[in-house]
Amino acid sequence: MKSPIKTILKIFVVLFLLGGLATGGLVLGVIAKYSKELPDIATLIEDYSPSLPTVLYDRNGEIIDTIYRESRDSVKLKEVPLYSRNAFLAIEDKQFYSHHGIHIKRLLGAVVANIKSGRAVQGASSLTQQLAKNAFLTHERKLSRKIKEAIITFEIERKYTKDEIFEKYLNEIYFGSGAYGIKTAAKQFFRKDISQINLAESAMLAGIPNRPEKYNPRKNLKSSLQRMNLILSEMYNDGLITKEEYDTAINWKFINENDLPKNFKIDDKTTVIYNKKTNIVTNYPDFTNLAEEFLVDTFGENKVYTEGLKVYTTLDVKMQKIAKETFEKYDFFKRSPKLQGGMVTIDPNNGHIISIVGGRNFKSGNFNRATMAKRQLGSSLKPFLYLSAMENGMEMNSVVDDSFISFGKWIPKNYGSRYSHNVTLLNALDRSLNIVSIKLLEKVGTKTFIEMMGKLDPDLQIPDNLTASLGSFENTPLQHAIDYSIFANGGYVVDPVTVTKVEDRYGNLIYENTPRREKVFDSIDTSIITFMLESSVRHGSSSRASVFNKNKERIEQGGKTGTTNENRTIWFAGITPDYVTTIYIGYDDNKPIKGNVTGGTGVAPMWAKYYQSLINKGLYLPTTFSFLENHIKNGDLYPQVMTVNNGLLSNNGREFLVRKGNLQLESATKYENGIAGIFGQGNIKPSEAFEENNNDFSNGSQNNFDVTDEEMSSENSTSTDSLFNRLLGN
Repeated sequence: MKSPIKTILKIFVVLFLLGGLATGGLVLGVIAKYSKELPDIATLIEDYSPSLPTVLYDRNGEIIDTIYRESRDSVKLKEVPLYSRNAFLAIEDKQFYSHHGIHIKRLLGAVVANIKSGRAVQGASSLTQQLAKNAFLTHERKLSRKIKEAIITFEIERKYTKDEIFEKYLNEIYFGSGAYGIKTAAKQFFRKDISQINLAESAMLAGIPNRPEKYNPRKNLKSSLQRMNLILSEMYNDGLITKEEYDTAINWKFINENDLPKNFKIDDKTTVIYNKKTNIVTNYPDFTNLAEEFLVDTFGENKVYTEGLKVYTTLDVKMQKIAKETFEKYDFFKRSPKLQGGMVTIDPNNGHIISIVGGRNFKSGNFNRATMAKRQLGSSLKPFLYLSAMENGMEMNSVVDDSFISFGKWIPKNYGSRYSHNVTLLNALDRSLNIVSIKLLEKVGTKTFIEMMGKLDPDLQIPDNLTASLGSFENTPLQHAIDYSIFANGGYVVDPVTVTKVEDRYGNLIYENTPRREKVFDSIDTSIITFMLESSVRHGSSSRASVFNKNKERIEQGGKTGTTNENRTIWFAGITPDYVTTIYIGYDDNKPIKGNVTGGTGVAPMWAKYYQSLINKGLYLPTTFSFLENHIKNGDLYPQVMTVNNGLLSNNGREFLVRKGNLQLESATKYENGIAGIFGQGNIKPSEAFEENNNDFSNGSQNNFDVTDEEMSSENSTSTDSLFNRLLGN
């Protein structure tokens, strides 16, 4: 009888062998699977290109720019000082010259340390693994990527000597701020050749690649010095430097270029960390800088600058060229070489930035005035105040008293100190009357107005006083254009967009924008303001912005001028059914612009030149404000011809739009013939005037019309009858 113990042992051995074979087979299967997913490894290594630039395309598929920050000067290992090499080995891979690509003991130690802490506190990648990851793979956190990394690591170790691997590593490693390789980093940070850097500088450089943002001495000198000290300590403990060398390096002084005191003189115990210099030239820096900033925030520097992304943007290159040409050649700028400005065009239906000008002679890295310059809005703010008035029951034919007012020491005035007495809101916006705006805000209330603007633009800092009615607060051209979008799209709030989608180098979609389009304002209310902005161009202060199609007919457009105190900033904000463009002109130091100039005379003509060029060159085929047309067609808004001063029906007036239920019934002729006119003996009876101007709407329907005393008054009455004047309170 066989011993049961021997039988059990035999079974265990068989199972162990079978398990080993199965495990080995599984491992070989995994290696085979992921090896097939990689290109030929030998070819991959031999044909390695350090990085690929990101390519930007405009909305029509035309290449705009390439984005790269790579400045890579290769260096031979023998050119790198020994203490520089040892600094990397001391902190990154002490056993580099003895392991075969993966340091098993270090790997197990890192696993134990990370399990104990519950988080990743210790890395285990060898220099060869880091090279494999940085040079040939993405940085995704997946098991498949780690397996591929191991496969490439072993192939690198098999194909190259340790010195060759170390040299490739030192030329590949990323130091942040677009610097790849140790030679480039030494030049960028210290303005020294790699052969000239000292021990302290070497240790500082060796500490950066672990976390380039955290240990970048330009941004976080304190953290960088702590990391440097750790490396020097490791080098001393490993016997790589002497005590004297350690003491000298640990006491070495570093100072950022921005912090240099006046009359600073460099000594032999201090290193200056210099600001980055760039020689990169972009084709469309006004826009490319914005797209680049978005991409880096979304994907990180390394992915953007090295992984060959394909980025599809909102820019229209042809429109951008015309915008730049119009801006740079604008005659108004001949007044002074220091006069500046910003200009931006967006699609109001999705927030896409179509063209943008960051300033005169804009270069990459300059202050982008279109997105960053916060300027007081002046009267270009008024349409939003009028919208608030419409939301609170007023109509464009509502009458407001335009007369002298004062608030203690504050005595606001209309432009030219002219007053109109009673005036409709339509005419008041045409003429940009300050007194009417102040009285509107007084009627609506600053709290109500601020709350309304908060739904549109929460970041606006609006003063809680009546000066807000005159645009005493600031905004950028881009955000101002975004805000004006509600008048071009029927009340939808959008966000600015530069990038629509991003693909990786293999064509895989890794990002796609979903534009915000949120209905916030009633389209009837915004349609009224749209109509009033159209009137401002046809009849008011915005007339110099008029644009015509190829048949010499006016296009559908609206706009509003803006001029701040002492002409410090002049604006024009213009809308079409397809685009919104805002422009400001002013000095960067906010000093006054000399001369008798306004937004209407100084900026509106530039807006007109831009759009006229787009039309003449076939780049823009104007459409119509469909939401406005639909409200008229559906009877939500009704056209009535009225006088511009008293808002009463008249054959010789202008067209107004009035909401259903608030139609005007009174005729201006009622007051043009004294008592006879008041009692219906004039040339046109009110009922006749109503029938003439409203025959599509009457249809026997019954409506209640409230007519206030203000709506019955008239500034330009032709009657000289004293009784008439007394009846009107004049």
